[in-house]
Amino acid sequence: MPAQPIVGLHHVTAIASDPQANLDFYTQGLGLRFVKRTVNFDDPGTYHFYFGDDAGSPGTILTFFPWPRATRGSAGAGEVTHTAFSIPATSLAFWEQRLVDLHIPFTRSPRRFDEEVLTLSDPDGMKIELVAHAEASAAHPPRFSDVPAEHAIRGFFGVTMLQLDATETAATLAFMGFHQIAAEGNRLRFASPADPSALGNHIDILVDPQANFGRSGAGSVHHIAFRAANDESQLDWRTTITEHLPATEVLDREYFHSIYFREPGGVLFELATDNPGFAIDEPLESLGERLCLPPWFESRRPELEQRLAPITLHKSTSQTATADRVPPPYAPLRTGGEEDPHANGELYRAGAPLDQASGAVILLHGRGGAARDILTLSRALAPANVPIAFFAPQAANSAWYPQSFLADRDLNQPFLDSALARVQSVIALALAAGIPLDRIVLAGFSQGACLATEFIATHPARYAGLIAWTGGLIGPQGSDVTHTGDLAGTPALFASSDPDQWVPWARVEESAKIFTSMGAQVTLRRYPDKPHSVSGEEIELARKLIEKAFAPTK
Repeated sequence: MPAQPIVGLHHVTAIASDPQANLDFYTQGLGLRFVKRTVNFDDPGTYHFYFGDDAGSPGTILTFFPWPRATRGSAGAGEVTHTAFSIPATSLAFWEQRLVDLHIPFTRSPRRFDEEVLTLSDPDGMKIELVAHAEASAAHPPRFSDVPAEHAIRGFFGVTMLQLDATETAATLAFMGFHQIAAEGNRLRFASPADPSALGNHIDILVDPQANFGRSGAGSVHHIAFRAANDESQLDWRTTITEHLPATEVLDREYFHSIYFREPGGVLFELATDNPGFAIDEPLESLGERLCLPPWFESRRPELEQRLAPITLHKSTSQTATADRVPPPYAPLRTGGEEDPHANGELYRAGAPLDQASGAVILLHGRGGAARDILTLSRALAPANVPIAFFAPQAANSAWYPQSFLADRDLNQPFLDSALARVQSVIALALAAGIPLDRIVLAGFSQGACLATEFIATHPARYAGLIAWTGGLIGPQGSDVTHTGDLAGTPALFASSDPDQWVPWARVEESAKIFTSMGAQVTLRRYPDKPHSVSGEEIELARKLIEKAFAPTK
């Protein structure tokens, strides 16, 4: 084994869609510094964004290839499913309140290896964890952030890989100097003993022999990079790696030097040098403020600047007033227009005022329907003596997306992404009022049922419930619509006619099975030859689900 050990992660690289939303979320939301705007060296018509601590130190760097209009990926076996940042144990309450204030949904997981974990999603659905622990390293807080230095993200805690079997991945980590240090259920933890406190030194493998393979896209992790102290150490490690696996030659990435190899479980690994760093082509004081190009692309600057979407870097400080901050990505303050057709639709309300409600139900109408019509069901669904707020957003032109829910997803864009964002914004209103996800029910009919089902599957957490009247997961017939994540006992009602003119029973049944595999408590009801409508019996089943979900705890 080489003399200089690998200690932790250097960076994590993922895929995004909208460059501005990605930039705002990680700078304005998580308070990271935008340390470099450059291009994808293999696809120079695309940005490559780098976020990190004040200097972009190794172990803090999260990078993105933002491809506008990229379809959303789904995590699966052979992929990194969660990227975890380190925060001090004393900062957990600060981050919970900050996420609520910014309308960013999150869940607080049960203790894991004696750590507290907050899980949230970025605008593309990438799973981010904030791990609160006593050993969090010293901060190098970004100079342009409104997060107080004592609560700043320290850098990476680690990553979680989902694997069908851990044997070969564990063997790869072993020859890299990482040893298993703990296990909890089907989660195995590996770390390098060379420096236990190093950033990004926790590599978890979640083992699930029944897991499905994912689909790369926006929100997917492209690769993870480990640290090599310098060029000499990297070459030594390349010799060791190639005794086990094929690896690339050393590639010049301008800010570090890289070799790549794929571990047997499917995750792409990189070994990146600490040197030369991000201050080689712009001053530390102004990192990320201009487009930096490597020498071999400099002659193409006018062309590339014209091809790349314009972005605006908003710089905050700890003295920035909340009112002066750019609206957070999940706030219900979207601009509307062709790219976001549902953003400015009417939102109708019934039931208890939000500031007095102990739970919320979001009702989503079907194609050709109206929010005001489906909201009339609130009278039949409301449990007695429990203050529940009901919401019903209106779709643009009375349709959440133009084609069948069985069509290729690209044919329903940008309407589908806008519809999911609209659901997110309504949830954000409830979260901001102090109503947690496990007190929020999503319900819908037909197209609205498909939208509610897709939203929960792509934003897995413990909800108060799902009510899908004649609907299922979105995606072409014959495609893999499987999703991963833990619904943690979320009650889910799937009820539909068979046959149905628009929603095949097979997709309803498949969706119910997938929700069951994700940990939902599923009720499945088939109604032979029922019209395409919501029957009295289906309303009664939904009422009972809501009543049970919001029953006072004894």
